[in-house]
Amino acid sequence: MLGVGDYVWRLVPANPILLRVVEAAGKRRRDLFVRCGYLALLILVVIFALIGSGATVGGGSLGDLAKVSARIFQQMSYLQLGLVALLAPVFTAGAITQEKDSQTYDILLATPLTNGQIVLGSLLSRLFFVIALLVSGIPIFSITQIFGGVAIRSIVMSFLIAASTTFVTGSLAMAIATFKVGTRRTIFSFYLFIVIYLVGGFLLDRLDFFHFNVQLDQSTVARSGTSWLTGIHPFLALRTLFHEQGYTPPEIATLPADLRNDWLWSWYLSSPDTFYCWFMFFLSSVLILPSIALLRRMAQSTTGIKTWVLQQLKLKSADQTRKPRYVWQNPIAWREARTKASASRASLLRYGFITAGLVGAIVLVVMFSKETLQGEYINPSSYDASRNLISIINGDKATTYRVASNIAVTINKQEASTDALHGRYVVDAKGFGSKGELASVNLTEIPRRLGAAETRSFLLGSVIVEFAVILLIVTNAAASTVTREKEDGSLDMLLTTPITSRYYIWGKLRGLVSYVLPLVAVPVVSALIFIGHDAIRKLQSDDPSFQWIVFPESVLILPGLLIIVAAFASILGMQMSLRCRTTVRAVMSSVGIVMAICGGLAWCGYSALTGFRAGEASLVVGSFSPFTILTVLIDPGTYGGRLFQSGAGSGDASEGRIIVLIFAWIATGAYALVVWTMYKSMVKNFDMTIRRQSR
Repeated sequence: MLGVGDYVWRLVPANPILLRVVEAAGKRRRDLFVRCGYLALLILVVIFALIGSGATVGGGSLGDLAKVSARIFQQMSYLQLGLVALLAPVFTAGAITQEKDSQTYDILLATPLTNGQIVLGSLLSRLFFVIALLVSGIPIFSITQIFGGVAIRSIVMSFLIAASTTFVTGSLAMAIATFKVGTRRTIFSFYLFIVIYLVGGFLLDRLDFFHFNVQLDQSTVARSGTSWLTGIHPFLALRTLFHEQGYTPPEIATLPADLRNDWLWSWYLSSPDTFYCWFMFFLSSVLILPSIALLRRMAQSTTGIKTWVLQQLKLKSADQTRKPRYVWQNPIAWREARTKASASRASLLRYGFITAGLVGAIVLVVMFSKETLQGEYINPSSYDASRNLISIINGDKATTYRVASNIAVTINKQEASTDALHGRYVVDAKGFGSKGELASVNLTEIPRRLGAAETRSFLLGSVIVEFAVILLIVTNAAASTVTREKEDGSLDMLLTTPITSRYYIWGKLRGLVSYVLPLVAVPVVSALIFIGHDAIRKLQSDDPSFQWIVFPESVLILPGLLIIVAAFASILGMQMSLRCRTTVRAVMSSVGIVMAICGGLAWCGYSALTGFRAGEASLVVGSFSPFTILTVLIDPGTYGGRLFQSGAGSGDASEGRIIVLIFAWIATGAYALVVWTMYKSMVKNFDMTIRRQSR
């Protein structure tokens, strides 16, 4: 029977690097489990989508089944692209760095293999596994064709977007590794850049500034649904395939004349999905060609690009002395907590992260607090219920009206009680009775520099990015704790001291958590700033329909939950660092596992809360995902399910808020139990694992 390598040998020119890795990938049991897990995850998406839709083959109409099929395709496409964005860097970031760690890189350069064979072989061999995952998912995606509602072109474009994303991330990682900047810290920065680019681009797309004008007819000009970022962002390009309301690319005929006459801009704006695929494949070629041309020249140089630039700018620091510092009672914990933040670059990044997060939160509060009053409005003191009088303010003037006993009050054209007259609203329309009394009034929220919905969206996005960065930082630091000491030989010296495994591992865990505590404080303080601002607003208003930007119980939930999840990422990274022989493999494995766990929990929580049968049970399930908890606490009206859709922050949402408070603490306890179990397991198996690796 022919193996995987035999088939590849017939399809591609003979390349020993490519065939070595491909054949190994076909034989490794771990890769088989990953493929099975990927397919099982896609199947679970289909099953849960069918169950949550409420439509069955026997009871639903063809239209309902087509809608269910389109929804299944949408969820699977997002999941597939997310997994690709996760797995491609994991498999390609250490392409050449792993060869250096195993001391086979110099031997590889001494062979008759050309630069192209080395670079392309390393790249394609690591992308082979990801592409194989994409191909294995084709039968499951074909299920959506049974009920209709999904065009074949949409399925093809979904796979092309995922494949082009795979190639561009792989080529970028290969370029980083080739040009001697492929250190462990730079590989981590590569992961960080991908997260910030994906989340940041998605948030910037929501700003009206990045949307362009389209000419609907001779007299009507409107803002486009898509933005300038759609054609270079994978998730935004994928979003255009689903024909979502308001997010469809414009026709070429509706573009401005200067853009319509330029074929490149017209293609970029009118068909962002196809442009993204071709552009990313082209960018992959541009990134890989310098690596092929300069591979051996860079390998022979003893100075990296970064060092050369610093030398030219005369910024290369010399040896410095410093004063002795106080060491904790547990020196291992002190070393992990202090030495990681003591370097100048680490301190700059650390304080820059804290400053950027807090300044961003303050800017959001300031923009939200600035009102742009126009026309008539009311204040909390405008309505006198005892005398049935209300003063409506217009500029510097105030007009007093008598209020009818059966006045019809609406807020944004939805019915409300007369208690709303104690709030601060713009008077959009008013009607009078036969006796000149105010018989009806429609109120709208006072326009602000940044509306409540936009404020929640940007705050949620920034908090999610901050917490994702924190998890990446602590996972990267934890994954190098033990392997770093293995590689420099200091672990053998530590094992000859009276330090026990319990003392060693607890010190590592305590030091990592202490190191990340100031970073965890950034999203917590950001939420606290808004809670304080909302508390002041609430004291100044008697409006019962007052809505919190961030629920006040966040102060009780977020600190414990975020710290214990960071501890979970730390203990997981330490576990991989103990088991793996090299730091690069430990970092890639631990980062991939943490991102997969958090992403899977976030997807389960989002699916449960936005499903057809979302309710109390769905909120309980979502409480075990830290990212889902963040979305519910900050933007419950959008992501909290039907329990919060009647008015976030009002009395109608009290049941959901109680559920979140209780089960968030239960989830915190569950994470703490997992951390304690993994800690005990590491202590128990520490000596055996070290001895096994030393053989």
